[in-house]
Amino acid sequence: MKPIVVENDKIELRKLGEGCSCKIIFDSLNGANNFSIGTVIIEPNQRTGEHTRDVEELIFALKGQTYVITEDAEYKLEQGDSILIPAGIKHYHANKSNETIEQIYLFAPQGPEKSLRDLEIIK
Repeated sequence: MKPIVVENDKIELRKLGEGCSCKIIFDSLNGANNFSIGTVIIEPNQRTGEHTRDVEELIFALKGQTYVITEDAEYKLEQGDSILIPAGIKHYHANKSNETIEQIYLFAPQGPEKSLRDLEIIK
């Protein structure tokens, strides 16, 4: 098997919610067998919906300052910081700033990205 290159400008942008979008970079449909990875973009003063995953979720703050809020705590991530959210933890991601933020997500094992594939594609 050879390495697989995915060009950012060819990845479909999907509407995750009001002021939120995502890109699926790798999953089972394009060569990843054990994980899925993508980006989440959150516009100023917006947030994702509250959700729970059946798998571990890693979030890496790629651009800007992001917050991960659980029932018990609020975690502030500066650019370059990461958080590992265990399976079963109810949470959401928030942008409390006036600038667009971007995060990388990683699911291991795969699974949750399948619901992201059903989201509306932003043209």
